[in-house]
Amino acid sequence: MTAEDRPEGQLPLPELLQRGSRWFSDELAERLEAAGTPPVTPAHTTVLAHLRHESALSVAELARRAGVTRQTMHRAVTQLVGEGLLTSEPGPGFPRSTLIRLTDAGCRRRDIALGILRDLEEELGKRLGPETVAGLRDTLARAWPS
Repeated sequence: MTAEDRPEGQLPLPELLQRGSRWFSDELAERLEAAGTPPVTPAHTTVLAHLRHESALSVAELARRAGVTRQTMHRAVTQLVGEGLLTSEPGPGFPRSTLIRLTDAGCRRRDIALGILRDLEEELGKRLGPETVAGLRDTLARAWPS
């Protein structure tokens, strides 16, 4: 039996997880566009989701929270600063440390994106049942603790 002949339930778990992640990303991009909001890449979503308007974090802390390298986070932050969604300011302590903060435009884009993601989760709940989605959320949170 080849991979193409396998029933859906027998596909490798990483492939099924990737499908779900791709569905969320594709739907988010489509719905942002429909709302007249510039798209947010998955990397940008990761940055925006970890920031709050009232606080600033270092690139290193953002990278740690997101589970990516500092270089990857720095690249995403630099793009978002260029788009006017984040500010970067010198931080205390180490000479090269910087603190990253959301701008008002960044807060608006993040809030729109998070609202769409909540809608998508509700849509998934209608397909699978809210208890199943809650169980999936709980299982994934326990499988890969932060």
